[in-house]
Amino acid sequence: MGDVPGEGFAAAMDDLREFGRLERDAQLGDATAQCLVGEAYFDGTRVARDRQRSAHWFRRAAEQGHLDGQCRLAFHYAEGDGVARDFAEAVAWYRKAADAGHLESQCALGTHYARGQGVDASREQALHWWGMAADRGHVQACVNMGVSYYFGRGVARDAEMAFAFYSKAVERGDPASRGYGDALCSVAHMYCDGIGVARSARLGAMHYQRAAEMGNVSARFALGKMFMEGSGGLPVDRSQARHWLSLAAEQGDDEAQRRLLALDAMPAEAPAHLGPQDPAAQYELGQRLAMGDGVARNDPEAVRWLTPAAGAGHAGAQHLLAQMIQGARGVPCDMKDVVRLYRLAANQDHADAQYELGQLCERGDGVPRDLPTARAWYRKAASKGHLKAMRKLERKPWWKLR
Repeated sequence: MGDVPGEGFAAAMDDLREFGRLERDAQLGDATAQCLVGEAYFDGTRVARDRQRSAHWFRRAAEQGHLDGQCRLAFHYAEGDGVARDFAEAVAWYRKAADAGHLESQCALGTHYARGQGVDASREQALHWWGMAADRGHVQACVNMGVSYYFGRGVARDAEMAFAFYSKAVERGDPASRGYGDALCSVAHMYCDGIGVARSARLGAMHYQRAAEMGNVSARFALGKMFMEGSGGLPVDRSQARHWLSLAAEQGDDEAQRRLLALDAMPAEAPAHLGPQDPAAQYELGQRLAMGDGVARNDPEAVRWLTPAAGAGHAGAQHLLAQMIQGARGVPCDMKDVVRLYRLAANQDHADAQYELGQLCERGDGVPRDLPTARAWYRKAASKGHLKAMRKLERKPWWKLR
């Protein structure tokens, strides 16, 4: 049966009457009602959106010490929404609420210090306020602290601390909170690359999946790329790759669009009964055999599967095979072959291979010692967030340009 005629009108009238009672309470000085009326005008629920009226009601609540009202009014000033933009006024209201323990205001105040908006820029103060909010599980504050430790902004680089803050955001935060998807992506990235935590392709893929399902564009791209390449412990699955890359492309990710074009240009998949014929599947099997992931560790068999994948140009296989040969695992050590494979992978922008080449050039291992070339490889890896490469660049005095 359809809706009873007039039901929609009756519901709308009920909403209007309820809002009228709320606005009456706000007029009589109820701070909570004032804040709720401000939210209604801000969001355009039950009344037409009106950001000037929204700011008016948030101010009425803020002047009575209502913490959410103070935070919302500060946001209006920071964005210049319904009022003239005034960073100093925004900071003043954020500080009132932050001093009283309001988590969102503490995080926002830290960001104003980091950007130097309305206050003198101070990374120390930014970390102080982010740290206070992060201690109580505020998601975006935890993410900001994680970024600070990952990149060494205001603190010494510490991958384990970065992972701890990102994990805290995921474990204690509300999935609907701002920054939650970014925290999931960061945890996934660190699991996949073994940065600050033991490498686990399975856990990395699991966190990327969660973030992708929540709509995070970076996770959607990463997951699509993993299904396309058969990396991260995932099978090659062009249907899944196309699904996630298409979603990322719809959200404006240019690299996802380029990957989709590359996917369209790929030849038809081999029949499943032929087994692991494609490089990505060969790499996945070789990786599992090398690590003992779900199968007994078998170095000679790992080398046997990695070799054709590396020969077909799979960067991950080239890097892992180089490591196997360098460690004389399943095959005698041959540094010329090690250098060749690392170089092939590095030229495909494989950050770990770029770092390893930098190491070889710095030590003169398999190649003549060449510090400028080592520096160049470290910089390439560092530009992709490779923490060990960043540390190399930071502490070596001979990196300085002469």
